[in-house]
Amino acid sequence: MGRVLQFVLFVICSLVALPSVSQTRSILVTATQPTRSDVEQTEWSVGVIETRTSSQVAAEVAGEVVRILVDEGQGVNAGQVLAEIDSSQYRLDRAGEQADLNRLSALLRKQERELERARKLYAENLIAEDELDGIAADLDALREELRGAQSRVDGTQRRLGKTRLLAPVKGEVAARSIDVGDYVQTGTIAFDLIDMQNLRVRLPFPEYRAPQLATGLQVRLTSVAAGDSAVMAAVTDIRPSVNPSSRSLEIIVDFENPGSWRPGASARAELVLEVRENTLLVPQVSVVRRPAGDVVYEIVDGVANARAVTRGERKDRFVEIISGLRGDETIAVDGAGFLADGARVEIAGE
Repeated sequence: MGRVLQFVLFVICSLVALPSVSQTRSILVTATQPTRSDVEQTEWSVGVIETRTSSQVAAEVAGEVVRILVDEGQGVNAGQVLAEIDSSQYRLDRAGEQADLNRLSALLRKQERELERARKLYAENLIAEDELDGIAADLDALREELRGAQSRVDGTQRRLGKTRLLAPVKGEVAARSIDVGDYVQTGTIAFDLIDMQNLRVRLPFPEYRAPQLATGLQVRLTSVAAGDSAVMAAVTDIRPSVNPSSRSLEIIVDFENPGSWRPGASARAELVLEVRENTLLVPQVSVVRRPAGDVVYEIVDGVANARAVTRGERKDRFVEIISGLRGDETIAVDGAGFLADGARVEIAGE
């Protein structure tokens, strides 16, 4: 029993005499210095892409559809022919009205010559004034008839032109409601067109952002349906009221389609609220969360010294440091999470 007690006392004394691991072992870390760059303060939101304009093409004359030149999903240009209605009856009407117009024109020329002769005879006292006035009145009546006939010809010509249904804007055919052989009445909807070039997205933002929202702010838009390409646009308008159910404000962003964006698809938006210039940035892994808050470990003469910092926005793999660093420190990066204030460190590569 005495020998066992002596062995235990020997082990305890040996352990007390050993230096602690923290006093002898250095922790291997990588290190860097803060960099400076411009940082954007952003707020993100998700909306749905809309077309700014959509139009319905309706038949403006009655008749049988004889040709369909486009189908759903097809792109069209402004003024392009979409379909044709039978125009034979309108051509016959125009021919008859044109003949009547020609007849009245001939009568008008004859009556003008009659009036000229009557004026000469009246000047020689060979006809009475009443007879001259009657010839002049007949000429005025013919002129009115001619104007009416010309209006009828113009109206029929206009209806004849309306037998060709034209696209009012450049866009894409969203729906087709007629087919060859259909008899359409005036006002029958034939096609629905959507403008693919001029797009819009409505984006909700929390109401606490209201003081920072303004027209003209830059917005970075991306859409899964359009691939990885991004579009920079500006806030066009801000809705005046707050949505009572979601407690959000809605902003409107108008932009031009870069080529592959489609109405109905979702869009993710980053609204740039502020750009802070020449701010300090450090790698995100160098900022360590401790019970007292965020710290960065400054390395001075092989010793890690904790520096309390206030972080800001993230930028790629870096984070903005609002306060706590000057900018010329050497700070721990990889391995910073294993450090404590006063720990000895060894910088990899040195």
